Amino acid sequence: MAVSADTEYPTGAARQGEAAESDSVLRAKYADFCSAQLTEVFLSLSDERIYQLVEEEARIQDVDGGELGFRAMVKLATKRLRDSVPLPDFETWKRDYEAEPERYEKYLLGLWEPLVEGSGRGVPDGEG
Repeated sequence: MAVSADTEYPTGAARQGEAAESDSVLRAKYADFCSAQLTEVFLSLSDERIYQLVEEEARIQDVDGGELGFRAMVKLATKRLRDSVPLPDFETWKRDYEAEPERYEKYLLGLWEPLVEGSGRGVPDGEG
């Protein structure tokens, strides 16, 4: 049986799809890692410091801080933290994660798991 270029192409496309899926999962894990880091810092702050962050970011965005609801205040404080908490860029994190995933897995919140579960490659029930 002769193998044509048409026969080989789907295999190559499948490999490209796997690489893209892997990259999307890694990007989701990176976002999860960053969220976990920011959450840890946020939860360690006093109420007074959180309000200071909200006021600082509200001034920068020219928003009246006194008129904000809870969600808006959390978004402003998180934005301020994101600008001040040192987090690696994706490429640096990816290189480090691929070299030593166990170093990062303990910090992940699991926000990335639906990507893997949705692909049928999730952890079976009772094994996670």
